[in-house]
Amino acid sequence: MRYADHVPKSTAERTRVRRGSFDTVARLYEQHRPGYPEALFDDLVRRSGIPAGGRVLEIGPGTGQATLPLARRGFVILGLELGASMARRCRQNLGAFPKVDIRNVAFEDWELEPEAFDIVLAATAFHWVKQHTGYLKAARALKRTGRLALIWNFRAVSGTPMLERLAETYRRHAPHLAHPRQPEARIEIQRRKIVNSGQFGPVEILRYPFTRPYTADEYIGLLRTMSDHAILAPGLRRTIFREVRRLIADHGGIFERPTNAVLFLAPKRLRR
Repeated sequence: MRYADHVPKSTAERTRVRRGSFDTVARLYEQHRPGYPEALFDDLVRRSGIPAGGRVLEIGPGTGQATLPLARRGFVILGLELGASMARRCRQNLGAFPKVDIRNVAFEDWELEPEAFDIVLAATAFHWVKQHTGYLKAARALKRTGRLALIWNFRAVSGTPMLERLAETYRRHAPHLAHPRQPEARIEIQRRKIVNSGQFGPVEILRYPFTRPYTADEYIGLLRTMSDHAILAPGLRRTIFREVRRLIADHGGIFERPTNAVLFLAPKRLRR
C-alpha cells in the first residue's frame, strides 16, 4: 500500500484537504491536543507590552487552547476560526468571557480592521495561511506598536528508545512521515519566514520544554487530529495505530512525549 496512491495528487489539493480535516475531529482536538505552558503567556504579555484590556486578533483558535489563557488575563479577543465545529466548541469553552468573540471565518476572508490590534496571535495555525497574504494582512491589522505572536509545539522526533521505535514503525508503513526535521531546524525555518516576510522583525524566540504522558488511547486520539494522518488511507492508518498501541503497551502503557513550546514574538516593521 503506497501513500501516493491514496492522497490528492496536487500540493494545493492536499493542503486544502489537510487544512479542512481538523473540523471533522473537533471533539478529539479538544480532548487530546496539548495546550501551552502558562509561563509562555506570562512572557507574551510582559514582552509584547500589551496594555491591560488590549485587543488580540487570534488566527485559528481551534477549540481555545491559547484563547482561554489570554481570556483569563482580561484581554479583548477576536478569534477567526475556519471550521464551523471548531468555532462552535471554542465559543462554548469561552462562554464565560464576554470580551471574546469567535467568528466562523477564514483569516483570508475576514474584512480587515486596520491598525486595530495590539497582538496578532496564531497558535499552531499560521502555517495554513498563505505566507505572503498572511504576514501582510497581519501587519495591517496591528497597531504601530503591535506584535506578531506565533506559537508552536515542536515535538521531539528522536533521542529516546520509544521515539526510535516509533520512527521505525513509520519507516515501514509510511516513509514520508518517518523523517521529520529536527525541532531546532524547524524553529530556524520559521524565524527566517517571519524575517523574510519584510513585515516583522527582529524575532525573539522563547522556548518552554515540557513532557506530556499519553496512554495508548490518548496518543492515538492525538494522532487522529493530525492532518498528515487524516489523509492516509483508512487501512494504512489502522495499521499504524495498531503498531503504536503495541509499542506503548510494550513501553509500560505510558508514552512520555518530550515537547518544546516555542513563542516567536516580533514587532511590526514601520514604513518611513
